[in-house]
Amino acid sequence: MRSIFQDDQGFMWFGTKDGLNRFDGTSFKIFKFSPDTNLRDNVFLRILQDKHHNIWVSTEDGVYVYDTYMEKFHRFDRVTSKNEKVEGVVSDMITDEDGDIWMAVEEKGVFHYDISKDELIFYSIPLVVDGMKMMALCQDDNNMIWVCPYSRPFLLIDKRTRKVSEFNLNDDDHFLYAIGEVSDVLADQYNQLLVATSQKGLISINIINKTHRVLLDKDPNGDPLFVRCLERIDNNTLWVGTESGVYVYDTDTEIAINLRSNLIPTSLSDNAIYSIYKDNNGGIWVGSYFGGVNYYPNRNTYFEIYYPIENENSISGQRVREFCEAPDGKLWIGTEDKGLNLFDPVSCTFLSLPKPLRSLYTNIHALYEDRDKLWISTFSKGLNKYDVKTGKLETYTHSDDPKSISQNSTFALCKDRQNVLWIGTLAGVNIYNYDDESFTKVDELKGISIQDIFEDTEGKIWISTFVNGLYQFNPSIKKWKVFLHDATDPYSLPYNKVTSVFEDSKKRLWVTTQGGGFGLFDRKSETFFTYNSSNGLPNDVVYQIKEDNFGNLWLSTNAGLVWFNPEKKSFKNYTVEDGLKTNQFNYKSSYKAPDGTLYFGSIDGFVRFNPAYFKEDNVVPPIVFTDFYLNNSPANVSDKNSPLKESILYTQSIQLPYNKNSFAIKYAILSYSGFYPKNVVYKLEGFDREWISTNGTQSIVYSNLNPGKYRLIISFDSDSSSGINKVMKTLDIIVNPPFWKTWWAYLFYVVCVVSSVFLITSYFHQRTKKLQQNKMQIFEREKEKELYESKIDFFTNVAHEIRTPLSLIKAPLEQILKNDTLQTEVKDNLEVMSKNTDRLLDLTNQLLDFRKTEAELYKLNEKVANVSHVAREILERFMPLAKQKNIAFTLKLPEKDIIAKIDVEAFIKVISNLINNIKYCDSFVNVSFDCSTEDESNYFLNFVTENDGSIIPDQFKNEVFKPFTRLNKERDKIVTGTGIGLALTKSLTELLKGSITYRVENNLNVFQVTFPIEVLNDNKLVEDEQKKGEIPVKTEEEMKEKSKKRPLVLLVEDDLGMRDFLVKCLNIHYDIEVASNGDEALSVLKNKNIDLVVSDIMMPKMDGFELTSHIKSNIEFSHIPVILLTAKVNVQSKVQGFEVGADGYIEKPFSVEVLLAQIASLLQNREKFREAFLKCPFIGMNNVELNKSDEEFLQKLDEVIQNNIANPDFNVEDLADQFFMSKASFYRKIKGVLDITPNEYLRIARLKKAAQL
Repeated sequence: MRSIFQDDQGFMWFGTKDGLNRFDGTSFKIFKFSPDTNLRDNVFLRILQDKHHNIWVSTEDGVYVYDTYMEKFHRFDRVTSKNEKVEGVVSDMITDEDGDIWMAVEEKGVFHYDISKDELIFYSIPLVVDGMKMMALCQDDNNMIWVCPYSRPFLLIDKRTRKVSEFNLNDDDHFLYAIGEVSDVLADQYNQLLVATSQKGLISINIINKTHRVLLDKDPNGDPLFVRCLERIDNNTLWVGTESGVYVYDTDTEIAINLRSNLIPTSLSDNAIYSIYKDNNGGIWVGSYFGGVNYYPNRNTYFEIYYPIENENSISGQRVREFCEAPDGKLWIGTEDKGLNLFDPVSCTFLSLPKPLRSLYTNIHALYEDRDKLWISTFSKGLNKYDVKTGKLETYTHSDDPKSISQNSTFALCKDRQNVLWIGTLAGVNIYNYDDESFTKVDELKGISIQDIFEDTEGKIWISTFVNGLYQFNPSIKKWKVFLHDATDPYSLPYNKVTSVFEDSKKRLWVTTQGGGFGLFDRKSETFFTYNSSNGLPNDVVYQIKEDNFGNLWLSTNAGLVWFNPEKKSFKNYTVEDGLKTNQFNYKSSYKAPDGTLYFGSIDGFVRFNPAYFKEDNVVPPIVFTDFYLNNSPANVSDKNSPLKESILYTQSIQLPYNKNSFAIKYAILSYSGFYPKNVVYKLEGFDREWISTNGTQSIVYSNLNPGKYRLIISFDSDSSSGINKVMKTLDIIVNPPFWKTWWAYLFYVVCVVSSVFLITSYFHQRTKKLQQNKMQIFEREKEKELYESKIDFFTNVAHEIRTPLSLIKAPLEQILKNDTLQTEVKDNLEVMSKNTDRLLDLTNQLLDFRKTEAELYKLNEKVANVSHVAREILERFMPLAKQKNIAFTLKLPEKDIIAKIDVEAFIKVISNLINNIKYCDSFVNVSFDCSTEDESNYFLNFVTENDGSIIPDQFKNEVFKPFTRLNKERDKIVTGTGIGLALTKSLTELLKGSITYRVENNLNVFQVTFPIEVLNDNKLVEDEQKKGEIPVKTEEEMKEKSKKRPLVLLVEDDLGMRDFLVKCLNIHYDIEVASNGDEALSVLKNKNIDLVVSDIMMPKMDGFELTSHIKSNIEFSHIPVILLTAKVNVQSKVQGFEVGADGYIEKPFSVEVLLAQIASLLQNREKFREAFLKCPFIGMNNVELNKSDEEFLQKLDEVIQNNIANPDFNVEDLADQFFMSKASFYRKIKGVLDITPNEYLRIARLKKAAQL
């Protein structure tokens, strides 16, 4: 520890050979060599502070200055006019009375820095030679700067004239050459220089006479004294740091007391002392070479502590139990671990014991001296009586003699005014009879453990017990009374473990307890007023009470000594921080000397003090803020965007942004003596209403503060610091609002509001004028929309209604055209009718498709197809029309067929509608078709048509894609019509995620359709779905060969004309039953053995889907095939039909031949299964094709028969009951599925089982 310094804030600075340390009483802040600190050396030799609050430190590598405001070091790099600078080992550094800095640089000279002029001056000293060692500096009362080099004459620098002169002694001009190293030098008011040297110890030089004296030159061993540092404590006290400890030197008496390191814990930690410093509170800091720093506080309390050490003049034991004053003023002191001691309060020494007492039992619990007799109570070894004059020692122990003492463990002794000696034991109370030296037992306290016995001024005896409360004996009336603790009575005894009773100078009785505090006894009401930890007592274990000469009570506790003012009812606690050896005291261990000195025994020696010498400590240590944290991160001055513009030590106000409104601040109490108010409180004005205790922590935290102005106040709680004046440290904190809550933002809001009011007023004024116009426009748009929807709905309904009559026209025409006997003219007319029927059917389909696209009900059904082939077929259909109109029709297709996944139906409709516009052409149409790609994964299909029809005006280009519009070239305007071709094309193209455009090129109308496709490498063309399902139809004769009975077909159709037509067509091959809806059909099914059902979908009451679902979900009918006829041509309707179980699905208008083929195919498949079963009854059900319901029915049928195969009485009725069916229904089911009776099936099943066995 090379140097010690206290700055103007109160921080202690310690310069070591391993860094610079700043201490705030609790924690250290360490500065070391690093790029962050700008320090280049870790050895710090001297520390001081200039008048600008900067900390200057000298090192072995020059001088560094710490800016306390910006918390940053910088190297002192000023140069003189001759370019000299401070570098190397700076052995000493001082400030003069003007605040200038003086620096002694080894092997170089002295630098003077004029801080006001920012000027550096170098003094070249003639005697400075190479190898010159350490120099010391000081300033005397004449403002002369003394330079004390190594073994050289001293030098004086006149600051005014800047002259350097040599100083040598008159009495011995060679003496200064022999002093060795000068570590420190002081100038006093008596024109004396006190010089610390390595060879001559401490010397004094008279500046006027130029004479010297050696004050200290030998250590206790007689060796030369190496003096390293000096510190003046007061006018006549000098602390001298040496290699042999500290010498406290009285300059008046010239007496020195040597303080050295020894086994005492409170002694110096090391004898090599390098620095001594007296702080602002008078405390003395002692820095050593190996032992760190030691602190000797300047206390306002004077506790003398005595405890056992390895010294003859020491108390023998630690556990001090009893004090007893001898007639000569000396003190007998009993301990529980080392026996008896005799203490001389005057000389503060422990005297040698008489020989009989040296071997006395060590565990002593009570002492009492009477008539030159010293009574000594011990634990387990009886009661001893020592004759002080004769030296005779007698021991009383328990025996069979009834007059012997009742117990060998005696704890209390008390002689009352009637010369009765009361003896308290572990099991009761005895009274000693002086006449026959016998003992009498007190029956009332038999078996009770006694703690203490006391007689008050009224002559009453008070007996404290370990656990049985407090006993009182009144000798005048021979009456006993006991006081016990009652938890329900606050005025009862504080606790049943009573340690002592004390009576003060005002005759007030005080009772101490172990665990309940202490109480004041009211003699009149015989009640207690209790003092404990709830009303200010630091600890509830109270051993003893003594009163000082000022009427105050001193209490020994387990938490130190407690001063108590009975009038003010105030407490002050003294602990080891105030100079005590321990905080835990002992039973029955207190004494007050005639001069007012108080003694208290503890578990580690005893303490004595005289409260008269105590003085009130009104010095309040400063509180400083040391660290600031923002949103849990440290905020430093050097940080970017830091709210700190200077160190938190000097900051008076902090502004925080609204989004960084949580902070923590650490504080320090710059007190080093340990005695200062412990209860620190704080409050944030503008946020807190009450003071908040820090509870011993040294940090304050606030989170999520609203924008506003706050003031943080921190202070000592005066109530808990026993009258110490309250001081405060404040910090203003401003949380800035977000930009939208600033004053200029509010100004902007006002402007916006005013502007808004103006704009809104103007808006409503304009709105009122246009309101009627807008209402009219809305009304017209709604009417237009309603008209459009009504058109769509009308044409859609008409299309649905037309499809059924078209079927009645188309089907008979097909039948008639098959007649080869028709005349040619008639046949030509009929073919014209057929073509127009197909044309009308195409128009109705377009209307229905457009409605689906408008309602977003059209679902794409993509499949793999040869797109080139499909396009070629579409174009070939229009060749006859082109020839008929004499239109040149050219077609350009890609060389290689395009195989892709598309919706063929939508593709055909889009291309057909585009090519259909050839009817508006004059002479030619060009059609081109190709496939393009942006990359290898994205392909686009391009279809372009060009024609020489009327050019559409620019203003109508977008109108051509709207429904129900066409171009009237005579009037050259758009008129409403029935055309929906281009509108349907546009809707389907967009559904295919493509686009359709119209443009004019070379005076030609150009329509182009482009949409993405998924091109496949597989060249296999997917055939038409209907071709896959075609099955050869067997002739009627072939059917008759299988069975003479014709199949019974149920026809369900609500349209009478269609129903009659179908009956005529089907009656040729099948027997027919008819029904007009699903409900009637179900009734027919229950009463007839129907072989197949042909049903329309759209019917009243129950449609075809519901009818099919009922048939397929009913086990009685699930085997019957169902064919659905419908005008619903979309894929979703087909899927729904097959999902409910339909076996066939035919669209209207339909071919009768296709219907007959479907019926024949389904009946033949059913007949094949029956024939297979009849020919091979042992075939498994898994080898034939059945629907799921029939498969489950037959599996359950086999399972039921197998479970009852051994029952000869099991018959068809039992079998039908297993399926919850009537016998007739069960018969129809088996007959319908297998064409055999249930009895036949049961017989076959039994034959199967027999064959297996």
